[in-house]
This record gives sequence, C-alpha cells and structure tokens, in this order.
Amino acid sequence: MNSNTTVLYTHDEFIRPVVAECLVKYFNLNIKIVEATKDTEGFLSNFPVRRVPGLLFEDDSIIFEQMAVTNYIIHKGGNKAEIAELLGSSDDYLTQSEIIMICSFCTSDFFSTLVLFCLNDIKGTPISNETASNAAKKLEAMYPIFERKLALHKYLTSDNITLADLIAAASFSKGFTSMFGPEWRAEHPLIVNWFFEVINSKYMEYRFKNFKLTTKAHKISHRMLPWD
Repeated sequence: MNSNTTVLYTHDEFIRPVVAECLVKYFNLNIKIVEATKDTEGFLSNFPVRRVPGLLFEDDSIIFEQMAVTNYIIHKGGNKAEIAELLGSSDDYLTQSEIIMICSFCTSDFFSTLVLFCLNDIKGTPISNETASNAAKKLEAMYPIFERKLALHKYLTSDNITLADLIAAASFSKGFTSMFGPEWRAEHPLIVNWFFEVINSKYMEYRFKNFKLTTKAHKISHRMLPWD
C-alpha cells in the first residue's frame, strides 16, 4: 500500500465490521473506511483469509478479526478514561475477562448460530430446515445468558456501556432485521430494551441512526461476493 493513511476494510452487509466502523467515526480517527467489494484486488492481496474488518497500515502490516481491530481503534482514540470504560480498567481483571468472554461468544458461537437461524442460505447453499431448527433450539439456551446479566445491570457487565455491549448488539441486529419479529420481542423485553439503549448510544449511531425493526419474522438471503 505504502500510503500515509491506515485503511479499514469493511463490507456493508456483514455484521462483524459494524462496531469498527462506528468507533472510527466516533473517535474521528484518520483511518479510511473502504468497502472491500469496491477494492477487491487490494483487499484480497492484503487479506487472503478474506475476513473483515481488517486494518491495513502504512507499512503494509495488518490486523484482522473483530476483537483485535476494535481493541486497536479504542486505544487509538487516546482517551484513557474511555479506554478503561470500554475495555475494563487495567486492575479489574474480572470485568476485563467478562468483556472478552462476551465479545468472543458473540463473535463466534452465538453469531454463527444466529446466522443459521436467520438466513435462507450461505453463499448459495441452502440452510436445511433441520439445521435451522437445531440453531433455534441452541439460541433458546443462549438468550438467558444475556437476560441474566441484564437483570443485574443496565448493560451486560455493569451499568456502563462496554465493548461487550457494542459487539453483542451488532450481532443481535441480524435477528432484529429478520427473525426477531413482534412475538420474539414480546418474549424478550430485557434484550429489546438493552439493544435500543446500545444502538442509540454515541458509539453506534453512525450505523444505527435510522435502524428499523422487522415487522414480521422472515428469513433473509446471503448475497454472493465477488470472491465467493
């Protein structure tokens, strides 16, 4: 690359880059946000694993995976108090560990299961009814993990918003635009109220200012990418 600007590669239809985009905008960082499908050659040459979000630095070094990218962006913001609030205080190992746990869970197991429940297909391959049904059952065991935490605090780890809330809310947004219709929302008021608190926060407004809930539960389709 050899330019004077760090690049954040994202993709508008993917969930995992959402928080990184929002934080770059919130902290007003000198990082150029690039839609990966509009610079396919540059993206694939620097990120052969084809994962977003991905940071490409001036010296051609890279960072990818949502947790690593967002961790870098938050520290780059430079506000020590805000870093401690979003990532946990350096001497509060329990809260830090809880934030990491939720971020990891929502980036991997929870979101992967949610995708199988919400999508018709993955890269053109249909998701079977059995797979979707099994995913729905697994999710029913996962929702209480969040609800137990929200019964104790306003947010997932405390009464202050953290990176755990941002990443979890981004993951949940997939459901709120597809399978989390009025019936689901009536059954999970704690999650619904928390979700709106987070997406309407100063950290997330860049991507969620005009967010609309689905009016009925429905499956969505995955659009093929140039490199699929």
